[in-house]
Amino acid sequence: MALSRVKSRAVSPLLNRFQQGLSRLRANWVYVIQAGLAAGLSYYVGLHVFGHAQPFFAPMATVIVLSTTGGERFRRAFELVLGVSIGVGLGDIFIAEVGSGVWQIAVAVSLAIVLGTIADKGVLVANQASFAAVLIATILPPGTSGGADRMIDALVGGLVGIAVIAIVPESPLRSGRREIAKILGIAAEVQREVAGALRSHDTDRIAEALLRARGTQGQINQMIAAANMGKETIQASPLLWAQRRRIQSLIRILNPVDNVMRNTRVMARRSLVLCEDKDEVSPRQIEIIEQLAEVSERLSALYQGTSEVSDSKELPGLIRRLKEIGSDAGVDVAEGKVLSAQVVLAQSRSMIVDLLQICGQSRRSAVETLAPSSAHPAPASEIWNDNI
Repeated sequence: MALSRVKSRAVSPLLNRFQQGLSRLRANWVYVIQAGLAAGLSYYVGLHVFGHAQPFFAPMATVIVLSTTGGERFRRAFELVLGVSIGVGLGDIFIAEVGSGVWQIAVAVSLAIVLGTIADKGVLVANQASFAAVLIATILPPGTSGGADRMIDALVGGLVGIAVIAIVPESPLRSGRREIAKILGIAAEVQREVAGALRSHDTDRIAEALLRARGTQGQINQMIAAANMGKETIQASPLLWAQRRRIQSLIRILNPVDNVMRNTRVMARRSLVLCEDKDEVSPRQIEIIEQLAEVSERLSALYQGTSEVSDSKELPGLIRRLKEIGSDAGVDVAEGKVLSAQVVLAQSRSMIVDLLQICGQSRRSAVETLAPSSAHPAPASEIWNDNI
């Protein structure tokens, strides 16, 4: 019996890793098809169209372009060609004059990186320039067609990669929505933990929630990269031009999603200070945080695609609920409480605005739903980040 439990504990981590691997594969199956198709096609073009004996760099360039995230595939294709051009030119001139050897390679690589860095801020330019210079110095003698062939192969690989993105496009919304769902899901968990810890005065529980919230910056970066990649995919593929408005709507909520997580972190941090000082918030404040956690969780399910209700049916209900929470979140909720409790209320109010914007409301409309905190509140401005 004991041996069985030991085997079960040993197999469980392996099974979890395998399941995680399958999940990653399901999320990236379009990339697998794109990379395989583009690599074979670019090699064929280099071999049969341009007549290169070994166009190995064409599929390499294609994979580099396709594997780039953050909406920078076009730029990466340009950087590849520019870097190879610099390296080939430098190799043909420098190596032809001073010959090939240990110190010549060292100097050629250094010069290639210097020229690549001056030519463009992208790291890929400098790297490809140095690779090309090494190739000229070691394998392909100066003056042969090998260097020029590699430059053409880089161009072929980049162009084929972009063409495959257009012909076999991945959904421009799927990855962005998935990353948004992850962040909202974490925000909901942290908000719920903070509310429960405030009720039970559990300092350790808040500290753990705060640690979880602080570890989300990488996921926020992935969210922005996924949205930008979706925008670039739409630009490259005429098949997806009809979805331009939808990707723009997705990009518009990136800042509110980021702000939800940031405000959740601040709320958790002030809640930790509050518990350490053995101070309290009002019961109504805890209820507000719990309600915000429920809304965040529902939005996470919508963006993940696991909700049983469609966006058009669920969002109006969430908007009404947030407006009700906002109308009740006045300064009197934290009246008579310490500064930390007032900060917690302020962050809750900010999250109401953020969540309403995620639901599609303008910032002005969202702010106007809050119970006034000033005798003469300034009108809220409209802020849309359409240039991400």
